[in-house]
Amino acid sequence: MYFVYINQSEAYKQECLLKGIAEKDCSLIKKVYSDFLHSNLFYLLGVIFLFFLSNISRAIRWQMMMKPIGIKAKFKTAFHSIMLGYFANLGIPRIGEFVRAGALAKKENVKFDKVMGTIVLDRLLDVFSLMLVFLITIIISSGQILNFISSNSNLADKINNFINSNIFRIIVVTGVVALIIFFKSKRFKNSFIGKKSFNFLKGIAEGIKSIKSVEKPGWFIFHSIFIWFMYFMMNYVGFKAFAPTASLGLKAAITVFTFGSLGIVIPSPGGMGTYHFLVIEALKLYGVNGSDGFSYANIIFFSVQIIGIIAFGILALFSLNISTKKLSDELQKQNI
Repeated sequence: MYFVYINQSEAYKQECLLKGIAEKDCSLIKKVYSDFLHSNLFYLLGVIFLFFLSNISRAIRWQMMMKPIGIKAKFKTAFHSIMLGYFANLGIPRIGEFVRAGALAKKENVKFDKVMGTIVLDRLLDVFSLMLVFLITIIISSGQILNFISSNSNLADKINNFINSNIFRIIVVTGVVALIIFFKSKRFKNSFIGKKSFNFLKGIAEGIKSIKSVEKPGWFIFHSIFIWFMYFMMNYVGFKAFAPTASLGLKAAITVFTFGSLGIVIPSPGGMGTYHFLVIEALKLYGVNGSDGFSYANIIFFSVQIIGIIAFGILALFSLNISTKKLSDELQKQNI
């Protein structure tokens, strides 16, 4: 987030210089603050409402995944556990999945590893959905995607350099050795950590297999589509909240939505920084300058990721009636 801000701040100063605006009157933070105050509150509330609807569907789909393995979780518990997971992700990337599993396991008095298995399945479905969305985006916005790749050719060089670096080779070798020890060493398998690890993996495998026995597969597919359609609509409605993006259409919305989704997937707190960078780059493809792109990314990010998630997260803590100590004890019990 810091590096994105520094780069955009410098670009904004150059923009001000060209317009004859004094440097003291050219603060990117002040611009973002002013843009936030002048954005359309009705549409921003609409974005938060669509986020709420998407997670109602996610909670129902999660219930459907848990039922075949004997976990009959209440909707209220499932929904608020999801919200609590998002809340935790704002602090430590990806810890939210464990918090979500821990909260539901504690509240419903069920096995943590089974619940974790359904969350792994939930995330695998999200990856599959994102791949489909990305393919649709390439078909619809192939010209814009090619423009992005050509204007960011140094990214491919950096990735290639990393793959050919000694650090990457060490990571791969270490990972392979660890996997061999994990699966082949009898001494490790019979150890306390080994037994706990294999039991944990068995529970996850059972949770993943639950998809084969889901009741009403038609509704399951509907909720899977609805979740991502709501994510897309959050971007489209978000455009209307900010003057420089208000005239952008569906094609721009799906491109920005796809880029932003990739930014959220990259492990950073709630997508902070990575989301901003990719949304700015996507908006540039449709003629929105970097400073306005930075404002839009912050308006949506803070409306949903900060205001929405913090509000729903605090509400979830009260609704679940579970103390942070109980939740911490549950995670410690699982060596997390």
